[in-house]
Amino acid sequence: MKKIVVLIFVMLLSSINAKDFKLNTLSHKSINIKDFEGNLLFQEKKYKNKNLLFFFFGTRCPYCEKEIPQIINLVKKYKIKVIGIQAQGYISDQELKKFVLKKQINFDVLNAKDGYKIVRYLQSRRLWVGGVPFYIWCDKFGNLEPLDITEVFVKVKH
Repeated sequence: MKKIVVLIFVMLLSSINAKDFKLNTLSHKSINIKDFEGNLLFQEKKYKNKNLLFFFFGTRCPYCEKEIPQIINLVKKYKIKVIGIQAQGYISDQELKKFVLKKQINFDVLNAKDGYKIVRYLQSRRLWVGGVPFYIWCDKFGNLEPLDITEVFVKVKH
C-alpha cells in the first residue's frame, strides 16, 4: 500500500512540474509548449519567438469584463499574441464559447480544464496565486513576468 501511495505522489508531483504542455483551445487548435530551464518555448509558428500575453480571466468577474475590450484592442492595434485562460472555476465549453462570441474575443481561449497544466506550472513557480484578472508576459525568449493591466500596456507599446 505504501508503494502505491508513493507512486501516486510521484506521479502527481511530476505532473505539476511537467516540462511539456499540449493545450487545446476552444476552437480545437493545439498549442504545444516546452519548458526549457524555466523559459517557455512554443512550437507553433504563430507563437514561436514572439512576445505573448497569458490573460487569466473569469466569465463572472466584473473586472475581467471591463478589461477584455482593452485586450481585444491591444490585439487589433499591436498584433500582440494573447492566450486567454478561463480560470474562474468550472464552465462548460459551450458556455465559454457563448461568452467568447458575445464579447467578440479575438484571441485563443482555453477553458480551465485545458489550461490546468499551465496554471499548475505557473503556480508551482509562484508566478500566479489564482486571482483574476491576471496577466503573465512571456517574451520572445520565453521569460515569464507577472503584470498588472497598466504594465501590460507599457510592455506592448515598447
